[in-house]
Amino acid sequence: MGGAPLLRLARVTKAYGDVVAVRDLSLDIPANEFFALLGPSGCGKTTLMRLIAGFETPDDGRIYLDGQDITDLPPHLRSINMMFQSYALFPHMSVAQNIAFGLKQEGRPRQEIASRVEDMLRLVQMVGLGERRPDQLSGGQRQRVALARALIKRPKLLLLDEPLAALDRKLRHDTQFELMQAQRETGTSFVVVTHDQDEAMVMAHRMAVMRAGAIDQIGAPREVYEEPATRHVAGFVGETNFFEGRVIQYMPGGVAIETSKGLKLEAFCQQHPAIGAKVTISIRPENLRLSAPGVFSSNGSAGEILDQVFREGLSSFRVKLDTGDLVHVRKSVSEGGAQHARGERVFVSFAPEHARALLT
Repeated sequence: MGGAPLLRLARVTKAYGDVVAVRDLSLDIPANEFFALLGPSGCGKTTLMRLIAGFETPDDGRIYLDGQDITDLPPHLRSINMMFQSYALFPHMSVAQNIAFGLKQEGRPRQEIASRVEDMLRLVQMVGLGERRPDQLSGGQRQRVALARALIKRPKLLLLDEPLAALDRKLRHDTQFELMQAQRETGTSFVVVTHDQDEAMVMAHRMAVMRAGAIDQIGAPREVYEEPATRHVAGFVGETNFFEGRVIQYMPGGVAIETSKGLKLEAFCQQHPAIGAKVTISIRPENLRLSAPGVFSSNGSAGEILDQVFREGLSSFRVKLDTGDLVHVRKSVSEGGAQHARGERVFVSFAPEHARALLT
């Protein structure tokens, strides 16, 4: 996905009174990419989306689409469409009329509109349902109509605001793949705004994790998950265990720390903190190992299993270490996840290369 970006934000800032919603933010998104803006409520992701759409104007910085400065253009003059969380379908119109609305507003020929509506119905797998009203559709079908209406004008960029929030868990899962297919087939760049890390991890080619109006990290979902740049990213994207301590020694490719409870641990570290510097080790539950207390191991602590939960082929354990720390461990059943029980004494450890020592 090289070449000039389709969308470029250059040092964009937006404030509301004393609250800075977006702070000196720069971002490039290439053509034909599924990109996710991820973060908790109040991080600035919705404001950023509204700036891109043209519903807000930045206080500073510029926004470019396909090389054109669109910072001061109104929304209807940008080749950008938006799919709202509520879908905003017209209840008195049929599915086909809802989808065709934007083209009719442009005064397109009737034959062209009919042909493109049929193309959209095929894309969203709703052929034969064009005459139904929104109240005759399921939640998933209404979501597809909103998607078709947003895509029929062939925008260069489609913005999706929490597009799956109104769907139940199973339907969300199915619809994620439908959105991915629609993005591939149309070649339109999608930018999805969500607080749901699972949505971003499944659908996006790349994702940006935001905090306090800025971007903490951009990368492919697996990269962000396995190599978080900050404690915020590690804690927000997926489940993790944290150990706080101070650097006591440099190791090959990493550091050794000692926690306030006397636990000595080693972890990979991309930076070179000073001896005595405060760092946080992040270790994912699936990278923790459980073994019998008598079996020799290092880089961990003995403890007791407090709880065990089975879900979708995985066993999750909550273990209280002898230091008093609580950790979560996840193992597949095929790896022996069902061989441990509540109350069992175990040794919890991890390989240093599977953990990350973070300064922030």
